[in-house]
Parts: sequence; structure tokens; C-alpha cells
Amino acid sequence: MTADPARRPASDRVRSAGAAAVRTARGHWLFSLLVALGIALRIVATLAYRPALVFIDSIPYLNNSVHLSPKPLRPFGYPVLLRALSEAGGLSLIPFVQHVAALAVIVLLYATLLRLGVRRWMAALAAAPVLLDAMQLNLEHQIMSDVQFELFVACACCVLLWRPRPGIWAAGGAGLLLAAATLTRPVALIAILPAVLVLLFVRAGITRLAAMVGAFAVPLLIYAAWFHSIFGVYALTGYDGHFLYARVAPFANCAKFSVPAYQRPLCPTEPRLTVDGYMWSRRRSPIFDFSVPPSMRHGEQPWLYRSQAAGSFARQAILHQPLSYLRTVGHDFLRGFWPTRNTQSGEVSASRWKFQVDHPWRRPTLTYMQQHGDHPSVNRPLARFLESYQRVGYTPGPLLFAALVVGLLGAAGIGSARRSGLRSACFLFSVSAALMLIASVAVSQFSWRYQLPQLILLPAAAALGVTALMGGHRVEPAPADPGNHDPVPEPAAPAVA
Repeated sequence: MTADPARRPASDRVRSAGAAAVRTARGHWLFSLLVALGIALRIVATLAYRPALVFIDSIPYLNNSVHLSPKPLRPFGYPVLLRALSEAGGLSLIPFVQHVAALAVIVLLYATLLRLGVRRWMAALAAAPVLLDAMQLNLEHQIMSDVQFELFVACACCVLLWRPRPGIWAAGGAGLLLAAATLTRPVALIAILPAVLVLLFVRAGITRLAAMVGAFAVPLLIYAAWFHSIFGVYALTGYDGHFLYARVAPFANCAKFSVPAYQRPLCPTEPRLTVDGYMWSRRRSPIFDFSVPPSMRHGEQPWLYRSQAAGSFARQAILHQPLSYLRTVGHDFLRGFWPTRNTQSGEVSASRWKFQVDHPWRRPTLTYMQQHGDHPSVNRPLARFLESYQRVGYTPGPLLFAALVVGLLGAAGIGSARRSGLRSACFLFSVSAALMLIASVAVSQFSWRYQLPQLILLPAAAALGVTALMGGHRVEPAPADPGNHDPVPEPAAPAVA
């Protein structure tokens, strides 16, 4: 008669669990090694910069965590997390939770890739950029929204792909995760498109599709109505037109289209500013002080109706100078795949997202931390190690571009990939990354931190693409549709143009 495991001594249960963990680690030795290295780097970062890396943009997030209300510039998804953590500890808890969350999501991603039939060594390599990349590590230690946004999107992809045909709860959960990502950074709004297409590819049914779209749309509609109750317009943020104007102002030529008289002050003059200059320079950017006639105003706030007028100007510039706009967007999209993370003329400095030996905090952030009882410090030897590490600890851009191409080839069903059953997964990871990267530079300036989604999505797309091109298949066969007595295999996704 076998003894009840629950009645075994605690020491025996601990030894049994330890032995099982060792066996699992040995069976996944490469992934275990990479995770151990990733944990070690995060410990070094935690000891090097205390309590956290606080950038100037961190202050609005922290301030809004107290009030939790819609703000003009950014939605309130990230302040919700900050509010929850602020009740449990100081600033040092925030990067700790972000580090742990990143490690947890990478384990989920690894498990998802194995479930999809990717070989262990290939799935481990797909996890390496998030575990070891210095920019990822830096942004996890920053009080910034980018890591939360990245992890929500990755979780949505994993939930949607966990089964060949997701159930209604999985579809709804993926939609809710994408809504959370959008309320963290609105650029995730476009990620619902490939998710919807994946459900159509696998013939998941109208009920699951409605569950995902509903779970995605309802939180955003509620937030937009809340925004309207405060600012008078239905939106997630109020600066969309402001950002789009800054995007086009460096090349806009008012001689090529008709500009209303009140928008004439928005016409750029020489010498041109950078995108960042048109976006934030109160002394030099015309967007901050031009006058909008009362009949053209929507909402009562000057920043709001100026942003709307500037957006109208920008759309006219794009309509009449489409090649200039496409050239600008295409250049900045490809910049994300540059061999090194340098800074070109007119760009936001890449040093903002790099480790520094000198004290990295500016006066406003220092003042904020000191007012809240946090005393920042830098361990210079450890900071010097991280500064040196980031010179080699990064994912080369051409490698990520190759990952995107391989993922798209798998989605297109080239060769053996046509019968692999992995085309939808290749499509979801590669197209989601590409669309969000394009959207980020289409409506705003290029910044290296906006490239973060490619670190978690494109290596996974490459692993799936290689598996599909080599004739690999999903480990788990597709189940029958509950509404149909006959099993329906996953159809091939349409070719990606």
C-alpha cells in the first residue's frame, strides 16, 4: 500500500521537490543556465542602483499613482501597478517586481515554444535576449512603463497560442491582456489586428472572437468615457496630434498644400528642429503658443485643441507629402535593426537607456526621491561592471531583422512550413512586433526604448519559423471544435505579403 504523499515528513517532501527541480534543470540545462545568468545580472543591477533608476518621465507616473485618473499625456495603466506596489514598499520594490515579472514571462514563453514543438536549445536561445540584453535589464530597473507593456503583449501571445484552437477564456484573457497593454502604452492598440486574424486563421468561431474583441474593447471604451468626462473628448490620451505634428514638422512644406490661416504659425521655419524639439521645446516649437479660433476648438483645455489642430495640420502634410512621410517612417523602422545602439543626429540620446558610472539621476528625480524618504546611491564597481557589460551584452539589430524575416517566411508557408501547423504562431509573433515597431515611429520619434517588444517577440518568431521551415509540427494535435462533431485541422494562414 502506497503511503499518502501528504503524510510524508516535510523534509522528505522538500528533498523530493528538490530532486525533481534538479532533474528538470538538467533536462533544460541551457535554459537553466541562461536564467541563472539573467538572475545574476538582475541582482547586480539591484545592488548597483538603489532604490531604482528614476528618469524624468518617471515623475508623472509616480504622481498619477496617487490620484489614478486619466492624464493628457499617458494612460493610467502603469500608475495602477505603481499604486499597488507603493502600498507594499518604497521605490526599490518596483524594479524588483519588474525583474521577477520579466523572468516569469520568459519561463511562460519558453514553455509555450516547447508546447508548439520548438526544440529545447532553440527555445532557450529565443529567451536569451530578454534574459541577457543590457537595455532590457536597464529598463526593468527603470520606473518606466515599457517593460509592463512588453510583458502584457508577450503574455497575450502565449495565452492565445497555448492550444491550437484557444478556448473562450483564453481568447477573452488575450483580449484583456492586450487592453492592459494599450492602457499602458497606446501603441499596443494595433496588436489586436494580428490577434483577430489568428483566431480567423484557426477557425476559432464567432464566440471566441467576440470574447476576445469584447474583452479588449470594453476596458478601452470605459477609459475613453472616463477621459471624456474630464476633458470633453473620447480618447485614451490628448497628445496624439501633438506627437504627429512633431513627427512631420521636420519635413513638412506648407507650399505643397493649403493651410488654414490659423494653422499658419505651425508651418516650420528654418533652421528646423528635431522631432524631440518640436515635441517638447516650449521656447522654439510653435505648437505651444499658436491661437485656435473658438469655432475650431474641441474641449476647453488649450493643450487639447492645439493638439487637435496640430494633428489636422500633420495629416494634411502626410497626405500631400506621402513619400517624405514613408521615407521617414521607413528609415526609423529600420533604425531599430542597426548593428549597434548608437545615437544619430536628431535622435533622443541612447545613453538614457544605458548604465552609467556617474550618478544617473537629474535634480527633479533626486528631489522627488528625497521628499519621499528614498536616498539614491550608486555602487560604482558594480555600475562600472554593467557599463562594460552593455558594450557586448546586447542583441545585434541585424540578427533581430533576420529573426523577423524568418518568422514572416514561416507565416507565409514557405516550403515545409505550409504543413507545419505553426504558421499562425509565426504570424502572431512576427507581425505583432513589426506593426508595433512601425506604429511607434509612425506617430512619434525614434527611441531605442520603443524597440523593446522586438527583444521578446522576434526571437520567438525566429524559433517558430525555423521549426516550421524544417518541417516541425505542434506537439499537441488540434482538438475538435465543440460546435462540430468532426475534428477540423488548423488551416494554413494566408501568405504574408
